[in-house]
Amino acid sequence: MENWFELIHIKPYEDIRGSLKKLLMISQLNEDEKIEEIYVLLSNQGSVRGNHYHKETLEYFSVISGKAKVALKNLETGAFEEMILSASNNVILKVPPNVVHAFKNEEEEPFIMIAISSKEYNKDATDTFPMTII
Repeated sequence: MENWFELIHIKPYEDIRGSLKKLLMISQLNEDEKIEEIYVLLSNQGSVRGNHYHKETLEYFSVISGKAKVALKNLETGAFEEMILSASNNVILKVPPNVVHAFKNEEEEPFIMIAISSKEYNKDATDTFPMTII
């Protein structure tokens, strides 16, 4: 499987006031995909988020401030990828089920990331399975 995650490039609308970035539109979702949860992460220097995968949940991530080191591992093929995402990349990272994902802040400044999930987190019926990759 060549495209086991996706970087969706976006083009911000910019004018004298600043910029506007559309992170996700219904036209980008497949017919069977839905959104149940949107949240914001703030990660301080040295902190790691994620280090887990989901069997059913599809997630989208976008860094809106700072820089995040991203690690991804495809559980089906064993493929591994690392990259740096920042607000200036103008990309949305789409992580399908069975892809381990982790985010680390190696900078002094916190990074802020928006996450969009196809399933609402439920601690009694979790779809989150820990696996350390970073």
